[in-house]
Amino acid sequence: MATAGGAIIAAPISMPAIVVTIATYMTVAGTVATAVSQAVVTDEENTETDENDDGL
Repeated sequence: MATAGGAIIAAPISMPAIVVTIATYMTVAGTVATAVSQAVVTDEENTETDENDDGL
């Protein structure tokens, strides 16, 4: 989504304002989705560093 939105925003032709607005929202949504997918990672194998084993 972020790439498609960015491509529409950077297009060298004139676009209607609604298209640019939707592309901006697509870029923001894609960026947020990418950040969330990278932040939500579970490391089940590495339990050595968790001395208290409190699940954090």
